[in-house]
Amino acid sequence: MTESSEAARSKAAEFARAHLDDVIALTEELVAAPSENLPGDETRPAEVVRAWLPRLGLPEAVTIAAEPHRPNLLITIDSGRPGPRLGICGHLDTKPVGDAAAEWKTDPFTATTVGDRMYGLGTTDMKGAVAAMLVAGAAFDQVKDAVGGSLTLILTADEEYGSVYGAEYLVRQGALDVDGIVLGEPSGVHEDWDAIRVVSRGISCFKVRVFGTQIHSSISDQFPVVNAVEHMARLYCGFKERFRPRYPEHPLCGSGPTLNVGVKTLGGVGFGVNAGLAEFWSDVRTTPGMDLETFQQDVTAALRTAAAEIPGIRYEVEYAPNLTWIEPTEVPADHPLTVACVDAGRRVLGREIPLAAFPGASDAYPFQHIGGIPTIASFGPGWLTPAHGPNEWISLSSLRQAVEIYAHLAVSYCFGC
Repeated sequence: MTESSEAARSKAAEFARAHLDDVIALTEELVAAPSENLPGDETRPAEVVRAWLPRLGLPEAVTIAAEPHRPNLLITIDSGRPGPRLGICGHLDTKPVGDAAAEWKTDPFTATTVGDRMYGLGTTDMKGAVAAMLVAGAAFDQVKDAVGGSLTLILTADEEYGSVYGAEYLVRQGALDVDGIVLGEPSGVHEDWDAIRVVSRGISCFKVRVFGTQIHSSISDQFPVVNAVEHMARLYCGFKERFRPRYPEHPLCGSGPTLNVGVKTLGGVGFGVNAGLAEFWSDVRTTPGMDLETFQQDVTAALRTAAAEIPGIRYEVEYAPNLTWIEPTEVPADHPLTVACVDAGRRVLGREIPLAAFPGASDAYPFQHIGGIPTIASFGPGWLTPAHGPNEWISLSSLRQAVEIYAHLAVSYCFGC
């Protein structure tokens, strides 16, 4: 770093530290703006963001939306001079709250702080990161004239249900003018900031539907009927035992793909009816080097072998339309994005953050595989562990750290480290 770059870095960091209360307040407002997906409607958090932009001294957002209720916001802080163009991205939607009365200990739409934890739907996944990006963007705005290049805050819709209205739509519209993107997904699993996740594992989702004989249950013992639930259960157990999809070894994915053979089951009509239809759903998190054709061959082979032990079984496989195959992604360790993330983490946390794989899929797929934009899968505050469940939380300390980390990241990247 040159003397001028260090001065810019210092000024940006000083601004970030002076506005740490803003990241807490903004996260609270975003949590109070529901955006569950499904059904999918990001208008309320988008309104919160727009209201905060003038308060932070940031330019107006450009809204790009396939449907009015699925807004994507782009906020660009541009130096007006040539230089690297960084995108930092967060999504505005959340998973559904689920059974709030039975499982949540606090109101999921009211940010509730207990000690160093803020509870609420979307705190860690990932409205807290969105708030940190916005405050960090304001810090970068203070030094943009000394830095060059640009920082674009990319706030997407629909990440939790395939990104069709979000990242994929932005890419297909040619809306992004950035050289690289860092996603603010929670990078902690066991502790805050425990890795910079340069690999985004892919995903393939499918249903196995099993057919039986739907008749009155009182006469099921008088005819050669098939109970679809029974056959489905046997097929599920046999498939789970045999399904071992092929994959190449990868240094950051030592355990290979994650197999969730039964994420959901359905079957039957109810009392009085012999089950004529049942199904189980499977969710597989894939690793770099796997491909759809080989994967589907492995699914077919394992099902066929399991079904051979169940006389009279009839079944079919249906892949989820938007989740048939989301390709894994990877950014090399020596890429400027990775180097800038490592540098920012070291400066704020005082330690070297190791590289690792993100356990799930993310917006990295549409950005990198469809749009050709290198994308870090996860470098954000909070833990992935409480995401997608009741009593979601994020640490206040990681939120505050994220503001300064993102400010350093932007300066490092735009100065070319």
